[in-house]
Order: sequence, then C-alpha cells, then structure tokens
Amino acid sequence: MPPTFARGDVVLTLFPFTDLTGQSVRPAMIVSPGLLGDDLVLAGISSVVRGAFVPTDFLVDSSHPEFPLTGLRVSSVFRLHKLAAVEQTVIVRRLGRTGPLIQAEVDPRLRIALGL
Repeated sequence: MPPTFARGDVVLTLFPFTDLTGQSVRPAMIVSPGLLGDDLVLAGISSVVRGAFVPTDFLVDSSHPEFPLTGLRVSSVFRLHKLAAVEQTVIVRRLGRTGPLIQAEVDPRLRIALGL
C-alpha cells in the first residue's frame, strides 16, 4: 500500500525545472490537501539562499523553532510560486512536515502566488 501524504508534508521528490528541460531530486512541500487523483501539488524548496526574494518566498532558517520538524538539513527557501503537480509515485520519501508557525507564513504566500 502506498504511503499517505498530507498538506504540509516535506518530501524528497523529482521536481521539474520551470523551463521543462529536465528535473532534479529536491525537497518540496505538499500544498494540496492530499492526493488529487494520483497527483500531489507541490511547492519547491531550495537550499540556495541568495539574491533577491520575491513576495512568495519564505526563508526557514535553521534557527526557526519548527525547523527540526521539516527534516531539512540546512536553512531553505520555500518558493511558493514554484508549483508542480506530480504523481505520488515520483515521491522518493517523506522528510518531515511543517508546523503551524511555518504553515501560517506559507498560506498567505500561496494566496499571492495563485491570485486568491
């Protein structure tokens, strides 16, 4: 039986490049309420913390009180405008999950990204 995934889970997955030239294995956060058909909607997470941020970026520093819950190894930027729908079969594994403080920062940024 495949694992159950939920909104707020941080996973390691194949994530497509925005120009669709390829993909890489990277962390992402599930933003859908769970499976939608066979798919999950994900937001990309990057450990590259440099340059200008856009309004949909959220930095989770390793000193954040909920950072250990995420399963991430280093401070990372949740890029809430980098969204992708992927089949659950491309999820490598669950790393952790976001807590309520991180989710409270993520949700308004998702609304900005989606124009809601």
